[in-house]
Amino acid sequence: MKKKFRLQDIILLAIIPIVFGAIFVGTDYLYNFVSMAIGPFANEALFGLWIMAGPLSIYLVRVPGAALVGEILGAAAEVIFGGTFGAAALISGIVQGIGSELGFALWRYKNWSWPVLTTSAVTTTVVSFGYELFRLGYVHYHLPMILALFSVRFISVFFFGAVMVRVIFKMLSRSQVLKQA
Repeated sequence: MKKKFRLQDIILLAIIPIVFGAIFVGTDYLYNFVSMAIGPFANEALFGLWIMAGPLSIYLVRVPGAALVGEILGAAAEVIFGGTFGAAALISGIVQGIGSELGFALWRYKNWSWPVLTTSAVTTTVVSFGYELFRLGYVHYHLPMILALFSVRFISVFFFGAVMVRVIFKMLSRSQVLKQA
């Protein structure tokens, strides 16, 4: 594990959020359409896309704090690009970044295996769902509905925040775009 950011890390941490900010804006509009069909499950099914900047940033850069920085900058890019959630996306970005960062911190930033990505998916899901339980009014649903929403969110976060992050990392490694020091 590196303890500080190098110039190439900073450049990567600038590029990832810009790309994901654009993806976030696209999924904002997709969310508005899909939510008409499946209600609150739209948020949960797409949620994993909205958290990818954090785990991908730290998985590529491997510096403590990179998940939080990546997610906040991704949310800021979403706001700048005109996302439908406006400045509220920044608060969500902070919460999501903390959740992602926590998963890596529990492993003391020393391990970059599937269990760490899975831990990050769990902590991201728990922290973000806890925040949105009240913000989105899920607390007013019956327990089976809350558990169903939580389950869909976890599946989405695991797929996008662990599986897809690992796939992207492997593709970049094979193409020798990444040079781990």
